[in-house]
Amino acid sequence: MKKQNLYSLLKNHKKNIFYGVIGLTMVDMMQLIVPILVGNVIDAIYSSEESVHIIKVINRSALYLIICGIIMAIFRFVWRFFLLGTSRRIEKTLRDNYFSKIQKLPKESYEKNTVGDFMARGVNDIETIKMACGFGIVVAYDGIVLLTFIFISMFFISPIFTLYASIPFIIMGVLILKYGDLIETLFINVQASFSKLTEEARKIIYSIRVIKSLNVQKDQLNNFKTKSKEYEKVNLSLVKIWAGYQPLITFFTGVSVFIFIFIGSKMVYQNEISIGEFSSLMVYLTMLGWPVVAMGLAVDWLKRGNACLTRVNSIILQNSEIDESNLNEIGLIQTISFNKVDYLENNKKILDNLNFNISRGSSLGITGKTGSGKTSIANLILKNIYSKNIYFNDLEINNINKDSIREKVLFVPQNPVIFTGTIKDNVTFFAKEDNDNKVLKCLEISGFIKDLKNLNKGLDELVGERGVSLSGGQRQRLSIARALYQEPEVLIIDDTLSSLDVDTELQILKNLKKEFQEKFLIIISSRISTIYSMDNILVLDSGKIVESGNSKELNESKGLFRELLNIQKILPGSSNA
Repeated sequence: MKKQNLYSLLKNHKKNIFYGVIGLTMVDMMQLIVPILVGNVIDAIYSSEESVHIIKVINRSALYLIICGIIMAIFRFVWRFFLLGTSRRIEKTLRDNYFSKIQKLPKESYEKNTVGDFMARGVNDIETIKMACGFGIVVAYDGIVLLTFIFISMFFISPIFTLYASIPFIIMGVLILKYGDLIETLFINVQASFSKLTEEARKIIYSIRVIKSLNVQKDQLNNFKTKSKEYEKVNLSLVKIWAGYQPLITFFTGVSVFIFIFIGSKMVYQNEISIGEFSSLMVYLTMLGWPVVAMGLAVDWLKRGNACLTRVNSIILQNSEIDESNLNEIGLIQTISFNKVDYLENNKKILDNLNFNISRGSSLGITGKTGSGKTSIANLILKNIYSKNIYFNDLEINNINKDSIREKVLFVPQNPVIFTGTIKDNVTFFAKEDNDNKVLKCLEISGFIKDLKNLNKGLDELVGERGVSLSGGQRQRLSIARALYQEPEVLIIDDTLSSLDVDTELQILKNLKKEFQEKFLIIISSRISTIYSMDNILVLDSGKIVESGNSKELNESKGLFRELLNIQKILPGSSNA
């Protein structure tokens, strides 16, 4: 995806912007007619003694003012519909692209950026970009066009006065450009600070139960106050610039009025302009207040939008996961094989010379000490990380489309993710079409069905943010039910039964083995009871397979498996196993 700027965002909506600009131009033109009408009425009153003529001029001018008002109302709707509507469309497209990109980022990106930072860029920054593409463009164009038209209209009345009145605005234009660059730099700092504040709030909310149990609310409050103070500090730096910026613009507008009174009154006295023309110039100068302020607002909004777009681009332009759409699609999986597989991370060998295979209709248990590389095997199968010499049937994994693998291989992680919603929503993963009978069957296999009977609303029971109303074991079993609902060919469970008692755990394993008797079941666990009944067990130590076989063979070999078993002291009976 190419780097985006405000122009590239707008050019895709040329037709809408064209219509909006026409509408805005018509409104500005109608505004310029008003001072002329006012001047005509004043000249008629000042120069004519016939009341009939004066009334005629007033009535005609009033009619024209009404017509101008109607035209302005119509075209004001036009520019709002097309220009502000375009900003909304840009916002939607940008949010869609941003969210789509986040889902395609490699895991390294989530290590570099916090969740709070992702949220701030996706919400606050894109909102600011929308304002820049909407009101920012409107006030920029409106300010330039109205300022130009006003000076042209004034020039036709008095070229000399117009030249004098333009001097303060030339000086002001230079100052606007100077302030604009400073605003952009400061606003980048403001948004970066907001990202940190958002992340701090997210961490506190996510960890609120732990914070309360440890009674460290005051410490967390102090941490949040520190981040909030930093955000306040950088915002005040921007406010100080803005505080001096707007009064400066107002000051130069006042200087123009002073020039007008000093020179214009002299010109009237010398009959160089009429009293009506003097009145028209006065109205034009009064009208200059808005385009001058608009120019200041435009620079502010556009610079803020540009700063936010830079931050959003830094995410959107990151490298996505490798596109593998041109690689082979995997069919029915018959075997998964590791043939002398190594895996290095940061020049450190995590897995060393792994050799094993699992056939359809069999189950595999993987155990070992903490940090021995158990989860890395699952990540290699899913192509979350990459290595060579891993085969699905006869196809080497690097020749297979990862999406094709992930459609058939489903991974249940150690820390289950539960979404805000109902029990059914969490099992069906918010599918448009769901099957209650299928949901109940999955909950029964995962051992959650007894818990369901104790819930007042059954499948429609709300579980709260991240499953706050559920226990650790209930969250684990619910995540297994969700995996079963997807009907994978290969199910990999990574220590997801750790919060359960042994009896419940063994019953779930029995159910899973029955359900996957014609598929693949891979269980990863440090608890021997969890993998004891698997057809084949791999015992890892420092990234190497030090033992393999069924539980009986491993128990007799008196190696690491036997050592772990004795430490845990949970050898189940053969009938239960």
